[in-house]
Amino acid sequence: MPIEVELKFRIDKENIQEIINKLTNKNYITNGRLYEKNVMYDNPNQLMQISDGRIRLRQSGDSTEFCYKKPIKDGSGIKKEIEYQVNTTDFDTTEKILEMMEFRPASSYERYRTKIKGDNILVTIDEYPFDNFVEIEGEEEEIKKLAQELDFDLSKNLVEPCDSLFVKWREERGLPAIRQMTFDGFDK
Repeated sequence: MPIEVELKFRIDKENIQEIINKLTNKNYITNGRLYEKNVMYDNPNQLMQISDGRIRLRQSGDSTEFCYKKPIKDGSGIKKEIEYQVNTTDFDTTEKILEMMEFRPASSYERYRTKIKGDNILVTIDEYPFDNFVEIEGEEEEIKKLAQELDFDLSKNLVEPCDSLFVKWREERGLPAIRQMTFDGFDK
């Protein structure tokens, strides 16, 4: 069973390039910054809500990914998820297949993502409409070491998904809940 292990930290926009520079100086390779559209699906029985799973379809550049994720709660304070992912060639056709199985969009979000790859570690910088985050994915001890090298405080690791963080962000500002996070209208 494939398991994703990651640390996630909030980062100020003005520190993004500094992180990229530190990693490229360590011979990490970046793919550049890409716009992504992500849509989560659920069925009329709310299977994903009940099972705490997520079905996601992601368009990133010319790539489309179809994914199932389910959190593993082990009390470690580190985000761990079962993750099955496959690349497809067509976002619209995959969406139609989901709709034929009675899965409908439950929430969605936009972001810009920069992937930076090292030996056995993937670092992503995610720029959402409401905030920015760095995710460090790999083996637990290696990602902890890299996080500390990048001056992140391990006690500030975030385990919640971005859509949950967005809901809290809106609540803190007295804004009504919305299920779509887009660059246009995220703060209204």
